[in-house]
Amino acid sequence: MRRLAGALLLVVVACTATTLETTTTVAAPTSTSTLPEGTTTTEKPPQCPPAPYELNFLPFGVGTTSLDTEEIELDVWTSVCGTHSTLIGRSDGTVAIALVRGTLPPVDWPGAKGEVSIDGTRAAVGPHPDGTWVAGWFEAPGERCDLYTMVFYAPWDPKDVEAVLAGMDRVGG
Repeated sequence: MRRLAGALLLVVVACTATTLETTTTVAAPTSTSTLPEGTTTTEKPPQCPPAPYELNFLPFGVGTTSLDTEEIELDVWTSVCGTHSTLIGRSDGTVAIALVRGTLPPVDWPGAKGEVSIDGTRAAVGPHPDGTWVAGWFEAPGERCDLYTMVFYAPWDPKDVEAVLAGMDRVGG
């Protein structure tokens, strides 16, 4: 009989270089199990570090306030084990952007997608049926922590989504 318990570790990180307020969440479930002999187990993936990007453009009201991490529910985008999510809030305390390192959007992502450049790297971007705008890209060599998803939680003007993506710079890591 297996007993599984999940825990979520929330880490808050504030950027001091600009007035941009970010919140970082880490999906790190733990588990305990008793396995019969001959059973194999899968180790959870190692935690990815924060995404090495700087956002040089944010629309008015985005990135100006800290988020209350106890009030934020992880979703399909931010709850993948081993990923690192940097959350950027709106002035009303809601999540505006999640920059997730360690996973790509689903392959069966429905809807139209366009192509943009994120600091010289090709990325797919488009609206998702859940009301978000989503961008996905990877960098060489294509290991798990080289995969990125950026989620823009509604409401977003497509021109602002494009401007945020165009204004991203890789800063290391």
